[in-house]
Amino acid sequence: MPEEVKSAKRATEIAQTFIKKDRMFARPLKATREDDTWHVEIDVGPIFVIVAKVRIDAKSGDILEYTIPQ
Repeated sequence: MPEEVKSAKRATEIAQTFIKKDRMFARPLKATREDDTWHVEIDVGPIFVIVAKVRIDAKSGDILEYTIPQ
């Protein structure tokens, strides 16, 4: 059953859990909502700031798009 994402905190949790599948370090930086999409930025650089971006559907909680720099 789809989960509606109502808060920036929940959107950040979803993005961080997704990022941690690929990276050990994931520090939330920013979460904003535009219409029905959450845009979450996560720092994945353990020394320098390297920003991963995740777009989440606010109605279903699905990951729509992501970018994880190497």
